[in-house]
Amino acid sequence: MLGLVLGGGLALLNYKWLHFSLRTVMSTGSQKTPPGTMMKFVFRWIVIAAVAWAANKTGYFDAVGILAGLFAPAVAVMIEAGYSAYKTLTARENDD
Repeated sequence: MLGLVLGGGLALLNYKWLHFSLRTVMSTGSQKTPPGTMMKFVFRWIVIAAVAWAANKTGYFDAVGILAGLFAPAVAVMIEAGYSAYKTLTARENDD
């Protein structure tokens, strides 16, 4: 359970950090990305991985739980997208 909670927290941190980074890049108003942008994205994943690894090494957090928490938002988005696509396709069939 602790791994799942930590993974979900890391997923939220990852999302907020990515959102802030993209907002910063987009606000430059330039055609080219600012220098070091790619390194910031790589650094973000290194930090997330390091926290997950360190938490797992304590013995209190299960690696599978951490990964499940990290992937839960992505799975939820995919399920919602599939449901929306299904509802859209069935609504079109009923209109004919």
